[in-house]
Amino acid sequence: MSDDSVDVLVIGAGLCGLTITVTAARQGLRVRCLDDGRPAASRANFGQLHSGAVYAPVLPALSTACWEQRDRWHDLARPARCGEATGMALFHSADGVQRYLDAWQQIGIDASEVDPRGAGRFPPPAAAFRIPDYSVDLSVLNTRLVDLARSNGVPDVQRFTAVLRRDPDSGLASIASPAPQSRMVVLAAGASTPTLLSNAGIQHTLHNRRIAWGRQPGLAVDGVTYWLDGDLLAISPDRGGIRVGLPSVQDGYGTTAEEHARLREALDRHRLKPARQDLSLIWGTVCEPISLQADPSSLVVDLRQPPEGWTPTRNLLVALPGKWTTAWRCADQVIDALT
Repeated sequence: MSDDSVDVLVIGAGLCGLTITVTAARQGLRVRCLDDGRPAASRANFGQLHSGAVYAPVLPALSTACWEQRDRWHDLARPARCGEATGMALFHSADGVQRYLDAWQQIGIDASEVDPRGAGRFPPPAAAFRIPDYSVDLSVLNTRLVDLARSNGVPDVQRFTAVLRRDPDSGLASIASPAPQSRMVVLAAGASTPTLLSNAGIQHTLHNRRIAWGRQPGLAVDGVTYWLDGDLLAISPDRGGIRVGLPSVQDGYGTTAEEHARLREALDRHRLKPARQDLSLIWGTVCEPISLQADPSSLVVDLRQPPEGWTPTRNLLVALPGKWTTAWRCADQVIDALT
């Protein structure tokens, strides 16, 4: 290996790529991080530091991972926090409460019941619980992670568009110059991952899915708030307004006009009365495995011993966290595979 080569080359400087970079550096590995400079999905998503409370009954593995990993974010996320340090889980009907209480107790999530009349500017719900979730300015958090990487001896993120190649004879992956040579390549490029793999001739079982959420200036909530039954509306404090989101319908979202209408109707039902011309719709992209059997809390694919449907590649790992809250878990799994 030449003097200017590294042990690990991380492709992607979103929250997952940066946590992998920091973790590798702390393990004494020579690591570099590359990024094309476009806002990563993790910097453009809904922006909650999840405790796992909202997923507990339906995705217990993801919920448990969020609960176990969230403390690793606190010091980094504190300067990036928007609104209160705790959020609210609200219920239109008392019928669905016990299901969540049982799941929270099983995982150990610290949720405490509060007087529904103190649930903020909404009509009083049937039940209300304080949960340890809060909203985060992800651009600020990303900057904090860049600083953390630098303090651990990692050079600044190298900005250029990486093109992944796989040599069919050797089975080795590489990135064209000016990227340094590396012993291992870790692809943590979020929504760009399927395209990078496909363009390199690497078969995979990933796909991208579009998600929609809205931003409404001029309205405010104290902390991130979830209605956990009924329409499942999520509301989060943002700089100068709120973010609002609804779950998909039959695993998909409609047109921009349809999603605008769904969000406006939900805000009206909860008496937030948005100014229609100010509600902007934002489309994001989530990269995820096609298989429903995959671990929803993180996915690390070691192509030295690939699962079915993936092309063997002698020096490539693919990393996707289920939620950015679980990015440190994903980084640990990458390092376990490397060392």
